[in-house]
Amino acid sequence: MARHRSYSITFKRQVVQEYLSGDTFHSLAQRHDITRTLIRIWVGKYEAGGLDEDVVSAALITE
Repeated sequence: MARHRSYSITFKRQVVQEYLSGDTFHSLAQRHDITRTLIRIWVGKYEAGGLDEDVVSAALITE
């Protein structure tokens, strides 16, 4: 059974920035050992402003 991993907002934003800088989903998936689908989801959330909302939510949880 696959193990569920969670990733920090910082890591997600780093991967998205690498994609926006020209890396492919395939190369990022291999480099970071994550699926291309997950990267696509993060890019979609980033473009919709969703990762910014995650940052705010994470800040509220840690307060």
